[in-house]
Amino acid sequence: MSVSAEASPPSNAAAERAYLNSLIGQARAKQLAFEPAWLRLGHYRKNWLGGYSSEADGSAFFVAPDGKHDPGQELEATLRGFVEAWSGPSSLQHPFCRFPARRLWLSEQLHIDWRKLTTRACPEFKTFLRETRPSAITLVFSSYYLNNPASAFGHTFLRIKKSNTAGLEHQDLLDYGVDYAANVDTKNPLLYAFKGLTGLFPGTFRRLPFYYKVREYNDYESRDIWEYELKLKPIELAMTVAHIWEVGSTYFDYFYMGENCSYHILSLLEAASPEFRLLEHLGWPVLPADTVKALYKNPGLVARVSYRPSNRTAFEQRVKHLDPAERELVLAIADNPRLPFPAGLSEQKKARALDGALDLIDYRHVRQLLKDDSGGSEESQTAQTLLERRAALPVVSEEEEKLPPFREMPHTGHDSGRLGLGSGWSKSEGAFHALSLRLALHDLADPPRGYPETAQIEFLPMELRYRAERHQLKLESIQLVHIFSLNPMSAFEKRWSWTVGTGVGRIRDAGCPDCLAAGGELGAGSSLSFADNALLMWLMPHTELQVPVKTGLAGALRFGLGGIAGLRWRLSDELVGLVSGKLHALPGQQPNTIWLGQASLRWQYSHNFALDLASELNPDDRSFLARSLIYF
Repeated sequence: MSVSAEASPPSNAAAERAYLNSLIGQARAKQLAFEPAWLRLGHYRKNWLGGYSSEADGSAFFVAPDGKHDPGQELEATLRGFVEAWSGPSSLQHPFCRFPARRLWLSEQLHIDWRKLTTRACPEFKTFLRETRPSAITLVFSSYYLNNPASAFGHTFLRIKKSNTAGLEHQDLLDYGVDYAANVDTKNPLLYAFKGLTGLFPGTFRRLPFYYKVREYNDYESRDIWEYELKLKPIELAMTVAHIWEVGSTYFDYFYMGENCSYHILSLLEAASPEFRLLEHLGWPVLPADTVKALYKNPGLVARVSYRPSNRTAFEQRVKHLDPAERELVLAIADNPRLPFPAGLSEQKKARALDGALDLIDYRHVRQLLKDDSGGSEESQTAQTLLERRAALPVVSEEEEKLPPFREMPHTGHDSGRLGLGSGWSKSEGAFHALSLRLALHDLADPPRGYPETAQIEFLPMELRYRAERHQLKLESIQLVHIFSLNPMSAFEKRWSWTVGTGVGRIRDAGCPDCLAAGGELGAGSSLSFADNALLMWLMPHTELQVPVKTGLAGALRFGLGGIAGLRWRLSDELVGLVSGKLHALPGQQPNTIWLGQASLRWQYSHNFALDLASELNPDDRSFLARSLIYF
C-alpha cells in the first residue's frame, strides 16, 4: 500500500505552473471543494450562517490562511502547497508529506500526473507505514468503567492490524492502537467537569502499541474489550491510514458529551469513503456504545467480532465451575503459595487450583507485577513460586473457550435514549398521565442484553405528570445523574457497591407534601449475586440531603440517614423485576422517620420497545403507573 508519489523535479518551471493552474481550474469546474469526501477530509461542518467551519482547531491542519472556514480556499492552497516551497514553520512538514490522504484523493479526482510536478520523499510518513504495516482496521470498544467519570460510558479507539510477514503467526498485541483523548491539565474534579463539558481541553489523536491499551483496560481497569474488524476496500484502508497520519498534526476542542472519542473515531473512519454513513446515526450525547451500533447501520461494514475478556472476567471464568472445596484451595494457595496440597488430591485438581491462584494473583496485583522489573516484590515472588509448582505438573490447563458472549455484545443493546408514555393513579393526586425522557443510558430494570447487569448509569432522566382531575402539569423529577455500581461479594472479592445521584424530585410525606426538593444522595455497602447475575441483592447505608425548592435553604434543609436495599431478578433476557426500599431517620425534623418502597416489572417485547409496570408506597401515599418505553 502506498500513497506517496515520487518523481524527479520537472525541468520546465513554466510548464509546471501551467499544469498546476489547469488542475486548480479542473477542481473549480468540478466543485471538488464541496464534495463530501473533501469536506470529511477537512472535518468541515455546516455552520449556522450557512457556511462551513472545520472541527479541527490546530492551525497546522490548514494550508490556506482561512482554511478552517473556506474549503475551497483550502483545496486550492493544498494543491499549490504540494508543489511550492514550504514557507511556514520549520517544525511542520511540507504539505506534500503532511496530507497524504488529501493527496491520494485529489490524485484520483484530477488524475494528476506527478511526473509534471515537483514531489517530495516524505521519509517520516514512509517510516509510519513501515512500522504499522496496515492490513486491516478494527474498532475497539472498551467496556464501562464507573470508577472513572471519563470512561463511565465506555471508550472506543482503533487498532491497525499489521500485515503478516515471513509466514509468522499474527500477534494482535504487536499491532498499533490509535486513540483520541483529551489532554487533561487538572486533577480538580469540578474543573475537570467544567472544562470537559465546555471544550476547554484540547483533544488529540495518538498512536501507541496496542498492548499498552490492553494493559490499561484489560488488566489495570479489568474492562472487557470488544473488537470489530472492518471490511474495507484497499483504497478505503489506504485513505484511513493516511488520514490517521494527517490528524496527528492537529487538535480538536474536546467536548465530553459531543465531540469526544467516539465522535472523532467515526469522523476519522468516514474520511475513508463518502459511502460511509456513521456520524448521522449518532445523537446527543455521543456514547461509545452508539459508535458500535453505527457500524451496523452500514450493512457489510463489520467483517467479524472478537472478544478479549479482562483479567477479572478470565479469573471468574476459571473458577466458575470449581466446587466449594476447590475454591477455598485456590484462595488458600494464593495467600500461601507453598501450602501443601491435601492428601490424595489428583494432579488435575492441583493444576486447577494453581491456575486459579495464578489468575487471582494476576487480577489482584497486576500493577505491582508489571512495575516490578527486578522480581523482588512479594507479589512477584508469590507468582514465581506458583509458576514453578505449576510447571512441575504434567497436566494441560483447562482453557475456557473465548467465544464472544452474545448477550453482552454492546451492539446488541437497546438504544441509549429513552422516551416513556403512560398513565397511572395515586392516592394524593388521583389519575395522571406521565411523560418521561432520559438522554442516556441504562438502569437496572432495563433490558439487560448488551449492558453490564451490575451497573446503572442514567444521565438526565426526567418526568412530567399531568393531573387529570386538577388539570395541572407538574414536574415530577429531573436528575443530572444517577449511578448504581454493584460489585457482588464473593470469597475472592470484597469490593464496595455504591450509588450516587443528584437532581430534583417530588416529595410526598407529612413533612413536605407534594413539594419539589433539590439535593443529592450517596450510599455504599454490599451486594450479592446468584445464577450468573440473574439474581442481584444489595444493602447499603445511605444518606440524602434535600432542599425544598419553594422555601429555599432557610429552615427547610432535610437530612436523611439510613439505608437502602433492593433485589433485581432477571426472569429472562426480555423480562426483569426490580424491588427496592429506603428507610431514613430525619433527626430533629418532622416526620422523624420516612420510608419508601418501589417495584417494577419490565418486559422488552421488541428490540427498542418495552412495557413497564411500576408502583410506589410510603406512609402517606401510594401510586401505580403503566407505561410504554421507546428507546432511541
